[in-house]
Amino acid sequence: MTMFRRKSGEDAGSLDRADDVAAPRAPAVREKLDCALGALAELEEQVAEYALEAAERKAGAADKLAGHRAKIEAAKTAADELAAALRLAEKLDRRNAAAGAAEMRAEQLAEFKKEFAAREKAMGAVLDAAAAMAKAYGEYSEATLRALAAAPTGTVIPPMFMGPENSYGPAFGPGERMILAELYRLSPERSDGIGKFVLPFARPSSEMTRNKPEEMPAGIDELRAAHEAIISSVARQVDRLDETAKHAAEGSTDRRNAA
Repeated sequence: MTMFRRKSGEDAGSLDRADDVAAPRAPAVREKLDCALGALAELEEQVAEYALEAAERKAGAADKLAGHRAKIEAAKTAADELAAALRLAEKLDRRNAAAGAAEMRAEQLAEFKKEFAAREKAMGAVLDAAAAMAKAYGEYSEATLRALAAAPTGTVIPPMFMGPENSYGPAFGPGERMILAELYRLSPERSDGIGKFVLPFARPSSEMTRNKPEEMPAGIDELRAAHEAIISSVARQVDRLDETAKHAAEGSTDRRNAA
């Protein structure tokens, strides 16, 4: 994953120039040293021929041998100088590499701090949401108790479950399974595309895993539908109780009149 990108335009040009300056110097010097050592080896191979000619007192052989010796000395001097230059270049390359690594780590540390600041901000939002959720859940719980107390006399709140395969739990109760299902349904996709970020305490039940989150109904829609069904059931119970009481009252009046 690339975390640091080049700037565009003029800044990019300056960065390219900086890269050129910081490019390793030793490889080019090493190549020249290898060439110099190769030339010196060839000269040293040829010295025997000139020495033999000089020993045989051939015309001009002594001058050729002297000139060849001068070439060998010059080649040795050049090789020694390039070897010293290579040692210096390697030292400078190591120094530049260390400085580059230090700069990279400094950039990484800055990015590390930046992500921790983002992490802290995000968790702050999570905890603020948790506080709001705790408050709202308290209000829901109080409303649940009031609804239970307000049930018309003689009626029974029918047991009812919500969600696919009843995975959202009972409609009239604490609602923890519905909350967990909603947190699972709304969990965001990871940016790397290999899963979802599900809250640690909202791991899906076996029923939920058989449903794709995007296909799961919203918890509030399930609750509203359940409320409508419960209220309708209790209303029918009230109608039946009223009708029974009415008939009972009329029957009692008829008996008094007959007496």
